[in-house]
Amino acid sequence: MNTQITQQLHALAESDYKAFNTKLIPTNYEILGIRMPALKKLAKEIAAGADVESYLENAEYTTYEHILLYGLVVRQVKNLSPEKLFHYLHPLILRFDNWAHVDTLISFPKAFKKYPGEMLKFFLPFKIHEGEFTKRTFVIFLMDHCMDETHIDDTLKHLAEVPQGQYYVDMAIAWALSYGLIKFYDKTIPYLEQRIFSKFVHNKAIQKARESFRVTPEVKEFLKEMKIK
Repeated sequence: MNTQITQQLHALAESDYKAFNTKLIPTNYEILGIRMPALKKLAKEIAAGADVESYLENAEYTTYEHILLYGLVVRQVKNLSPEKLFHYLHPLILRFDNWAHVDTLISFPKAFKKYPGEMLKFFLPFKIHEGEFTKRTFVIFLMDHCMDETHIDDTLKHLAEVPQGQYYVDMAIAWALSYGLIKFYDKTIPYLEQRIFSKFVHNKAIQKARESFRVTPEVKEFLKEMKIK
């Protein structure tokens, strides 16, 4: 099955799109150049097939698209128990080496809605993992699923505890904080007033929040004055 899937992936590859993605996505994996609609279509076919479990247990991780496909299949498979979902997710996350894998694949709204406690418990160890993209995975998970009334207090505390100093981690924290400033300003602003985060994260969060049309001119001006010089 893996050989057949690899052949299908190569058949879907486009040289121009490969050149485009190679410039955009820094990764050690070979990039074939496959557009997302084609990958999603193939993932849907695999997820609906009788051999989906065999595929997931024996999947290849040889190219950028192999990893995307695997993650897309996991998202498509219905009625996975939390244990099965985490069994498939763990090796995937440890193979991430770029922002695109993380940002594309770490969104499981149905699973989080059904198993919020189990999902958070699974992702929590990645908060202090040594890998740059495992920590980014944790931050993006928080941003995608835990920026709500129920979780915002814990989310902000978690963000403050993520080790900083790696570019793609810091950018993710700033991104999440900007969401906090937009959606939960009163809860988020004290973290900036107390300068909990590095100068880079602090200023980037302010920049991203000020770029939003959902922030009032008055708040934008106040945030501008809060930038660390």
